[in-house]
Amino acid sequence: MLKAKKYDLIIVGGGIIGTFCALHALRKKKSVLLIEKDEVPFEASFRNFGQAVPSGQSLNKWFDYGRKSLKIYKDLQELTDISLVKQGSWYLASDDQEMTLLEEMSQIFNERGYTNRVHTATECLESNPHFNKSYVKGGMFLPDEASLNPLVMVHRVRAYLIKEWGLHFMPNTAVIAVEKKRGIAKLVTAKNETLWADHIILANGRDTQFLLPEHYQADELKISKLQMMRLAPQAKILKSNILTGLTIRRYESFHSCPSYSKITANEHQQKLQAAGIHILFKQADDGSIILGDSHEYAPVHKQSKFGFEISREINDMMLDEAKKILHLSDWTVDSSWAGFYLQSTVDDVFTKTVEGVIHIINGIGGKGMTTSPGFTEEYIQKLYE
Repeated sequence: MLKAKKYDLIIVGGGIIGTFCALHALRKKKSVLLIEKDEVPFEASFRNFGQAVPSGQSLNKWFDYGRKSLKIYKDLQELTDISLVKQGSWYLASDDQEMTLLEEMSQIFNERGYTNRVHTATECLESNPHFNKSYVKGGMFLPDEASLNPLVMVHRVRAYLIKEWGLHFMPNTAVIAVEKKRGIAKLVTAKNETLWADHIILANGRDTQFLLPEHYQADELKISKLQMMRLAPQAKILKSNILTGLTIRRYESFHSCPSYSKITANEHQQKLQAAGIHILFKQADDGSIILGDSHEYAPVHKQSKFGFEISREINDMMLDEAKKILHLSDWTVDSSWAGFYLQSTVDDVFTKTVEGVIHIINGIGGKGMTTSPGFTEEYIQKLYE
């Protein structure tokens, strides 16, 4: 039951960005209302690996946001179970070029005080006998990285904020209008309820066509469609996040390596890269293994281009590559799904302030799980300076 019609801050969108904006505002003693159009959010913040891997982020501010986010997650886990598992990450190189990038990346991390260790192929296999010997040329382990269960993490954080910090939450509420009125922000719901706030944050993901669509220019944003799958539950063999050679070639941190501009790709690698495929593994608590993923892009106003189908060809390409990397007892695919996220084409994240009181935060791309807690901490800090 709402206790007020006027708040310090109203947030539209209950995903990871909206939830952590709420957390940081509440810690500043602000009154906060979080509005979600569905019963619970279930879009990009939930259809991902749940890996907190600063090691993959661009070595500008986003690597630092990732490190801050890890600390925020770990501190929260001490207060309430948000599903964090501090299990570390493995990067596996499949050839000499990727191994060189790992060695160069290790030096960069050492200079930044980020714990890591490069391993020979023999050491990788001794530590992880389920790796395929013919694939692994070497690896790097980062012990401080972690994983979360994306199906529950945001829900648990929200529940904690409601119970311990007085967050107000309105599910099943569609917002149909926001504007500045009488010097503050006015919001109207589909139920014809009017709410007011000193500030409104719009963190409503890929649904850019509903609120202030004139501020989302077609050439500034794109939609990415990802395919992922879940393999049948089996014996627990994966102790860490597993990232592979195509990931090394794709992730932005490695673009800073001296040798990155010189790497070449063979015909097989080029085919996988054309589909945006890079292979990741994570084993869930029930023993199932999450495997993915692929990337297909479309302009923000042309989402229908994706259709509604899951491509069997893309799933087969991922499975075939995955079988070269790991020895598993069961490759049965229990489920497959698509995820969609909005990505800025002109910056690392899409932010815009309208009339001083309405704030758009969107287009964070595929780095939301790793960086959102740290990024939103800084954003809320600046909002209330």
